[in-house]
Amino acid sequence: MPALFLLQVATFKTDIMNTGKDNKSNVCVAVIDDNAQLRDMSVKQLEKSGYTVLFQTGNGQEALQKLKEHGGWPDVCIIEEDFATAKVLLKKHPDLKVLISSTEDDTERVRDVLKAGVSGYVLKFSDPEELVTAIRALSENKKYFSVGISGIVTEYFKNQS
Repeated sequence: MPALFLLQVATFKTDIMNTGKDNKSNVCVAVIDDNAQLRDMSVKQLEKSGYTVLFQTGNGQEALQKLKEHGGWPDVCIIEEDFATAKVLLKKHPDLKVLISSTEDDTERVRDVLKAGVSGYVLKFSDPEELVTAIRALSENKKYFSVGISGIVTEYFKNQS
């Protein structure tokens, strides 16, 4: 089956607006963002939507340390803008589900993190609920990419098959 069937591209339907408030599976999330204010906003949005934030940190080194300290792993790790941290984490932990949250929609940058093995990529200027939708998709072993980069993602996976 071609990789294209694994993609879940953002579409706004009424079922997507279920924000996960009854997070029955207790999905744990880690948030890595060097901007404390933006990190705090993401954490509040996730907790309000019923997700458990396992930890939050400002950089990749701290994230690696926190991953060692915790007995469990996050189901999804959100990395804001820091592509280098995503690559390091995925190299050390290839099964980790990494969601990039970025303003970057440049073809080369998107392809670069896709090669590293991210599970999803949301654009920060999209609907704020898209972050929650993406977390839900990744926690269900799906991939998720914002509509704004769907052409890049489709082309990338088409060339991989």
